[in-house]
Amino acid sequence: MALSQAGDAPEAGRALTGEADLLREQVHLLYASLPPGLVVTLINASLLVVMEWRAVPGPRLVVWLVATAVVTLARYRLTEYYRSTPHAHGTRHWARYYTIATLAAGSVWGASALWLFPRALLPQVFLFFMLTAMTAAAVVSFAAIFSVALAFVIPVLAPLALRLSLADGRWHHAMGVVAVLFMAVMLLTARRIERTIATSLRLRFENRTLIARLQDEKAAIHGLNEELRREIAARGRAADELQERETYIRAVLEHVEEGIVTVDHEGCLRSLNREALRIFGYEQDELLGSHFSQLVPLAERTEYARFLETRLERGGKRLAGYGLEVNGLRRDGTVFPMELGLSAMSVGAQRGFVVVTRDVSARKRAERFKSDLVATLGHEIKTPLTSALGSLGLLTESGAAMLSADDARLLRIARSNMERLARTVAALLDVDNPSMAQVTGVLAPLALVGLAEDAVMAESEYARARDVRLAFDPCSHAMVVHGDRLSLLRALSVLLTHAIHLAPACTTVEVAVTFEVGFGVVSIRDCGTALPKEARARLFDVQADCVQGVALTPHGLAAARAIAEKHQGTVGYEAREAGGSLFFLRLPAKMPKVGDRA
Repeated sequence: MALSQAGDAPEAGRALTGEADLLREQVHLLYASLPPGLVVTLINASLLVVMEWRAVPGPRLVVWLVATAVVTLARYRLTEYYRSTPHAHGTRHWARYYTIATLAAGSVWGASALWLFPRALLPQVFLFFMLTAMTAAAVVSFAAIFSVALAFVIPVLAPLALRLSLADGRWHHAMGVVAVLFMAVMLLTARRIERTIATSLRLRFENRTLIARLQDEKAAIHGLNEELRREIAARGRAADELQERETYIRAVLEHVEEGIVTVDHEGCLRSLNREALRIFGYEQDELLGSHFSQLVPLAERTEYARFLETRLERGGKRLAGYGLEVNGLRRDGTVFPMELGLSAMSVGAQRGFVVVTRDVSARKRAERFKSDLVATLGHEIKTPLTSALGSLGLLTESGAAMLSADDARLLRIARSNMERLARTVAALLDVDNPSMAQVTGVLAPLALVGLAEDAVMAESEYARARDVRLAFDPCSHAMVVHGDRLSLLRALSVLLTHAIHLAPACTTVEVAVTFEVGFGVVSIRDCGTALPKEARARLFDVQADCVQGVALTPHGLAAARAIAEKHQGTVGYEAREAGGSLFFLRLPAKMPKVGDRA
């Protein structure tokens, strides 16, 4: 292999190619095998001097031995330098240094064939065998790079062949021819050994690459195995969690108080929870796979099917909101009322429905009983109350002039308390539906100021119990509203009660009557904390029975709104900038005429 075929850039400077790696390993082999060769060189040189001492002049032998030692020492120093700093020079430079040192060694040994050639035949033969033996040994050490072997073989054997050819006698000429042939054989051997070493090194590189790839593949497979184990473990945990969740959901469905039924797209029953089975009176095995119409009264099955088809045509997941009242059919043939909720569901490509049902038979019976009881109480209580209120009203209007001031005041208080009792009874009777608060009295012209004053008087005891003072500020203008006195007093009492309820202790609730264009307004102000916006939005709803942790009278404000609307008026709430709340009742009003009475 020629040195020009490999690059000479330092290994640290760039990535090595395959040929550069090969040259680097060849140079490494040369430097690794050099120290034993140096020892052998010194031994052979000393042996040659000893054997030729009598046949060659001593000074020549000494000079040659010194030259051999100097070259050997230089080669040793080169080896040490390479071992200590292998990256100081490029591979090509190290090969060149080694070749020059080898050429110097070969030249010294070749010089011995010319300068130390003895006259006697026996020493000549010894010199011949010494040089050929050195060449044969060197070929084995230097053949890693052919140019290095060439730098040693030719300088050693060419001078020997030349000297033998110039000598007299057939033996010298024969030995010269042998030297030439031996040189050719050594060069061919060196070339072959170089190729063998190169092939071996390439195989080793390939093996290294293969081993590296196998190690990478092994590491990759190990990583895949670890990932697979983790995935299997994760899937196992997911399966356990899924099983646990399924068990949990099944337990919830079995213990929920509503009946839950699943139906496929053909209307066949797929599952029923425990409550559904109890409601309809069946066992699980008796219903699974049967059509849902089995749970519907015969006379209503066609209507059920039409309803379901209509809902399906509309699409959407929510087919019917919960609370739809329909009839169901028990196993024993009993028809019963139930509330129904129907939703669509999809499991993969299969579509089905979830039906949530509740037996409301007991509730219906309770509602009928309550309605009957309320009707009875309404008749039995309201009839004497109406008579008593009429009598008190007649006494107040016609007999006040004949009574003393104290008696008139007591009569007015009795009338106010009786009216308050009537309002309480009315509130109890329409508590289930405040929006239907009845205006049962006679609609008549009423003085708004007197109406507000009576409401303040009626709630004064409640305010005193909560340590709140009521302050009344009547309007200078007399205003007349047209309506039912008891209903309007009830609405004002509700507003006053809630203002007192929200006011802090030791504060004043101010009640004022003002006139706006076409309307009379009763304003009720307190000094408490204003309600937040989200509470104001639902304050007059039926569900607004608790605001900011303060319990309100159920349905009271909703009933007040219903009464105001029946009188073409409004009720409302505002947050005051100075702090506190403002309840108001606004009613159509006009200036009084002759004959109007409070």
